[in-house]
Amino acid sequence: MTIIKVDEDKKIAVKGGKALFGEVHLSGAKNAALPMIVAACLGMNFTILKNVPINLRDVKILIDILSELGAEIIIDGTTVSCRRGNFPNQKVAPKRASEIRYSLLLLGLTAAFSEEIELPLPGGCKIGDRKYDLHILGMEKLGAKVEENDQGLFLSSQGLIGNDIEFYLPTTSGTENVMIAAAISQGRTTLLNANTRPEVIQLAELLNAMGAKVTCSNRVVTVEGQASIPGGIEVAVMPGWDEAVTYAVAAGVTGGEISIPNFNTSFIKEDVRYLSLAGVQVFEWGSSLYVSGKGQKKPFDLFTAPYPGINSDMQPIFATLALTAKGTSTIADLRFTDRFQYVEELKKFNADISAFGNTAIINGGKQLQGAEVRATDLRGGAACILAGLFAEGETVITNISQINRGYENIHEKLGNLGANILLN
Repeated sequence: MTIIKVDEDKKIAVKGGKALFGEVHLSGAKNAALPMIVAACLGMNFTILKNVPINLRDVKILIDILSELGAEIIIDGTTVSCRRGNFPNQKVAPKRASEIRYSLLLLGLTAAFSEEIELPLPGGCKIGDRKYDLHILGMEKLGAKVEENDQGLFLSSQGLIGNDIEFYLPTTSGTENVMIAAAISQGRTTLLNANTRPEVIQLAELLNAMGAKVTCSNRVVTVEGQASIPGGIEVAVMPGWDEAVTYAVAAGVTGGEISIPNFNTSFIKEDVRYLSLAGVQVFEWGSSLYVSGKGQKKPFDLFTAPYPGINSDMQPIFATLALTAKGTSTIADLRFTDRFQYVEELKKFNADISAFGNTAIINGGKQLQGAEVRATDLRGGAACILAGLFAEGETVITNISQINRGYENIHEKLGNLGANILLN
């Protein structure tokens, strides 16, 4: 398969009406790979990460930033080898750090090494009030100093001391930042109301293999600080569960059947429950996951919640599935109210969908018409592709750099399943 480099000015065109059939292989999970790359730079020796989704825009940007700041990173296909090198070799992070939210993890990495850095305010999806106050709280509780000014965030560390930290809400990247920083510190850190979703658990496993001492379960993380982290190990990034759910919904909205090799439901049990409620069958056979969307779709009511609940990320994907079900579905997002920006794009398909406050109301079962739409964010863009798969006529999606932040070669993977989809 030829990997096409997707430029930011390109568009994705979809002609709807084809059911999807076949096998789709998952890439490594973006939200697992990004913190693992940063954590691997704690090590004195090269830590080897396999199954890294190296073609994703956010992954490329993060690697570029770390390399420019002196970390030693070697890329060989989907294998990425990282160690500290001379990080940080300067006190000001590159301006590109403002393009991705996971640049915030440079705070924890810098704090662990008792250094200084000025970081531009982070980017990512524009989905509402994505605060970074908990990142600052975590760093300050460990003894670092963080100041905010017109240029961004300035962190200085003279060495970290373990502490008890309680978050007022469970933040994924905030939890990861504390884990990375506390790995090299004095004493024990206990983080309460942490987000202990699968990506965070894999980060803990990576840190332990590298020489840290971390426990992570049931919204509590403990870290026994070490003087240094050796590294020098090899770990594979978990497959993208969010990608798996997206392709499962693609099978559902088109009435197709797909299989996903080397994947099971262990990380997506609540997603599978909602898929089943909506009339999409999901089952395991051997080492593969099978999805059948041939059944009649049914409306459902969905609430997002911290893991093991439905991640806020997935609600635009489920909203598209609800459009195929006769009747009224509701989706409430208890975390990011502005994630409903995609609703205005789905309306361009003549979809009967509206949003107010933290809730979307979907009256499904009506034929959609192809439209020209814009990817408002990562999942909103994916939702537009899904709508285009079962809309009548042609759909054109612009601003696909948002989609490329989280899906590797989505046009090729859907094309291999029989979708009429082109990059142009």
